[in-house]
Formats: sequence, C-alpha cells, structure tokens
Amino acid sequence: MTKRLNKRILITGARGFLGSAIMKRLLVLGYELRLLIRPHGGIRDIDGYLMGNLEDTALYKSISQNLEIFEGDITVPFLGFDEGVYKRLTYEVDEVFHCAAATNFESQRAVELMDINVHGTENMLRFARSGKLKRFHYVSTAYVAGRQNSVVFEDKLVNEPQFNNEYERTKFLAEKMVVEYAKSAGIPYTIYRPSIIVGDSKTGVTCRYDNLYIFAKVLSNIENGCVRNQRGSMNKFHKRMTVNDQGVPVAIRVPGDPNAFVNLVPLDYVADAITELLRKRETVGKIFHIVNPNPPTVEKLRDLLISIMKIKNIDLTIDGEMDGKLLRTAERLYLRRTRTYYSYLFSKLRFDSNNTTAALRDTDIHCPAINYKLLKILLNYAISHNWGESNTVFVKKSVPYEKVL
Repeated sequence: MTKRLNKRILITGARGFLGSAIMKRLLVLGYELRLLIRPHGGIRDIDGYLMGNLEDTALYKSISQNLEIFEGDITVPFLGFDEGVYKRLTYEVDEVFHCAAATNFESQRAVELMDINVHGTENMLRFARSGKLKRFHYVSTAYVAGRQNSVVFEDKLVNEPQFNNEYERTKFLAEKMVVEYAKSAGIPYTIYRPSIIVGDSKTGVTCRYDNLYIFAKVLSNIENGCVRNQRGSMNKFHKRMTVNDQGVPVAIRVPGDPNAFVNLVPLDYVADAITELLRKRETVGKIFHIVNPNPPTVEKLRDLLISIMKIKNIDLTIDGEMDGKLLRTAERLYLRRTRTYYSYLFSKLRFDSNNTTAALRDTDIHCPAINYKLLKILLNYAISHNWGESNTVFVKKSVPYEKVL
C-alpha cells in the first residue's frame, strides 16, 4: 500500500494531457484526489489511463481507492454540483489544482476560451474560498508574455502585451485574476507556466499531436508526395505540388526566423517539476516557468527533423515572412496546415526560470535537451500511432489511451 498523506486535492483537467500525468504522480505519492471531469466518458477513461500507465496491478488497485470522481462543469455556478455535494467538497478538499483549459488558438472560439479559461477559473477560485480556505494551484502558460521579444521574468506579471491568439489573451486574463483574487481573499496560490509541451522524453507517449507534430507530419506528407511523384503514381494536383521528377530535391520556402526560439519541454519533465513544486510550502505566492533553459532555434529544429525523418526530396529554406509572396502549391499546403503556429516561428522570447531552478536544485529533475535522440523518440511514437489520427491509440498492454483535452 502507498503512504497516505491525508491531504485531499481537487483536480480539474485530469483527463487531459498534462492533468492526467499530474494525477498519476499524486496518486502514487499517496494523495487523495477528487477529480472534476466533464459529464462524458466517466470513470472508464480514468481507469484506462491508470491501467495503461501503471504496470503493477496491485499498485493500481491500492491507489484507485484514493480516487473519487465527480462530473461537473467549471463554467457554471457551483461547478454544476448539487448543493450538498458542493458544500461537502468545500470542507473536504485541502487544495485545488486547476489544470482544465480550452487550448484552441482560433479567434472564432473566443467565447469558449473566455468561458473556460477565465470564467471557469473564477468559479474555481470561489470554490477555493468557500468552506475552508484551500491552497490554489493554477496551470498557466509561459506565453502569457504574448509578442514580447525579451526576457520574461517569473517574479512579476508582464504588462498586458499584444497577443498571438485568443488562447494567450484569456490565459493572461485568468492568471491576472488568480493573483488579484487570491491576494484579496487570502488564498495561498502558486502559478505554473509551462512552455510548449511535447511527449514523454523516455517513451514518446503523447495524446496531443499539435505544435511540433503538425510540422513534422506536413513535411512527411510532402516528402511522401515527392516520392510518389518520382514513381509516376501521383495525380495532377500532386504533380503541380512537386513537379520535379528527376530526383533533385524540391525547393520549398517556409516562414520563420532561423534564430527564433522554439521552447519545447517534454511532458515527464513538466509533470515531475510541477508535482515537486506543489508539495513545497515555500512555493506559495510564486510563479514558476516550467521551460527549456536552452531551447532549440527554428533552424536547429528544421535540421533535426530533416535528419530524423530522412527527408531527401525537399530543400527546405526558412524564408522570413511569407505573406504577399507568390507561393508554390507545396508552400501553400505547408502554410495552410501550420498557419496556427505562424507567429511562434519568429519569437525571440526567453524565459527566466530562477524560481524553478532554485526550488528544484536538490532534486534530479532537469529539462532534457531537445536533441536528435529525444526527437527521434517523440517522432517514432507519433509515426507508429499514425499522428494520432485514429480515435484510440494504444500503450502498454494494449490498454486504450484516449485522445482528450
């Protein structure tokens, strides 16, 4: 049996990419968890995740006894709970770990982003203040910094910058509200700002195939199109896309600044770091950047992707801003598929992480380098799981690991 810490934590977003990893670690440490999940999927999703990621069945059975699941909605009053359930939890729960968020970048999802990221966070703060006072852990994003091109420090909130998308803006508003509300209500709070999260550094496991994976997948599709064209099996559209059939690499220009930084962090590092930080009393009232201290540049990532994926039929040039240029078909395809992340290919943001470094100094938790070996692990997993295009992918013992937010 695992040690019981007699501390109960309510987690939102426990079926999500990061939230599920945090949940697993807290259960193994012996915490009692109350999960607030949206009313679909139910306990079977949680069971599937735990069984798929804990090889010891006896351990799974013991820690699952420390788990209670409640269906609710953070965007409505009292979190969608019955009054009795809400009141009971306000006195039963010791801490709140608020990880649930809408992560869409599209401006047409602005209402949804405000409802979940801002109003939902406000409802969770009210819960933290109700009954007995609870510590409040909030998962923000390093990109509340918006379009700044300087060093962003942990010790203070940035002045409201221009934002790349509605996601950044709503997370900024939510984070600002957490600080102001918590201080006025006397709620002890801690804020975690991860950068761009990719899969597990050791196994490659992921249930999210955005950011890095989108770029890799598009390049793979274009490369495969070139190969098929050389074999004479492509239709007219693809022949227009990659007209070279003489074995000479096809020149493709892509947007970006070669010296811009892409701050990638593996899921296991982020989850391990946050789990360690949330257990420390001295982290109350602080903000922590969970980032890569040595992020790769756009040019370095391009070179690594080309090498790992053995791309031989594309001559990929990073060519600055692409708007207004006459584009080839393959270039239009690349832009259309990656447009959501366009602005991040020009970012010179650097993130100070002194708070995180100091708090983790006596641990073995460090951000692994984004190098050939790590990227190969990530891409091998993504390719073997068809870039997540099926509804269900499989991990250890063929237990379903569902794609969820």
